[in-house]
Amino acid sequence: MSCTASIIITTFQRPHLLKWGLFSLAKQAMPKDFETIILNDGINDETEAICQQYKEKLNICYVFTGQRNLDGDIKWRVPGYAINIGAKMSKGKVLIISCAEMFHLNDCIVHLTLPVLANQKRLSIPIARDDQDGSFLRHLETNQGKYDLVEFFKYPHLNIRLPFLMGISREEFFAIGGYDEDFTGIGYDDNDLVLRLLKNGCSYYQTCAETIHLFHERIWFAKERDPETAYNRHLYYTRQNLIVRNQGREWGVYKPGTEK
Repeated sequence: MSCTASIIITTFQRPHLLKWGLFSLAKQAMPKDFETIILNDGINDETEAICQQYKEKLNICYVFTGQRNLDGDIKWRVPGYAINIGAKMSKGKVLIISCAEMFHLNDCIVHLTLPVLANQKRLSIPIARDDQDGSFLRHLETNQGKYDLVEFFKYPHLNIRLPFLMGISREEFFAIGGYDEDFTGIGYDDNDLVLRLLKNGCSYYQTCAETIHLFHERIWFAKERDPETAYNRHLYYTRQNLIVRNQGREWGVYKPGTEK
């Protein structure tokens, strides 16, 4: 049975940020029928308990996808693997791809969903800012989630052409094979996904959704010169003419028994 929108949120050891993301989502008007799929790709931490607080309000399905970390050796990976799992589980006509650190200022989900329902070739994008110095997050923490909208517009712009928060047709996501699961290094996986969607006929659609990316350490900048980044960068540039990926294999693999 389908629904209007599936909000897919990945998180990796960021319960302190996810709590604000869910706090802001819970204040929104939502599409009539929606679901929220939260994929914990890290460790068994406070993430599940935070999800339980909003389970009914946000129709949350919590999924633990960090089985590779259960031996205590924590292994980071690009979030595309978890997003693929969420997409395979989803029922929404529109996928709202997001991450734990997005704090929403208005009815983002409605604003991002409706344009894609009207035209499945649209990639709906928000007005977004980047809390690069942590001051917005500190203000939330000291003021019980209150913020100053005027201050929001003073923050640097976030790259809205990547899916920090983006509405995508489920049909279009599956038509290109989702995230390429050969991207086992660092970075470029989001760039690759969006480029393939654009090459398959999609286009950006600016909405009035307003959101801010809360501060956290940026792995991308810290490891830009590492071999893992070079590996993904090479894949990105050598596969640009190959729109459909993950062909001939199962992708978005989910291990039963981890859904709650």
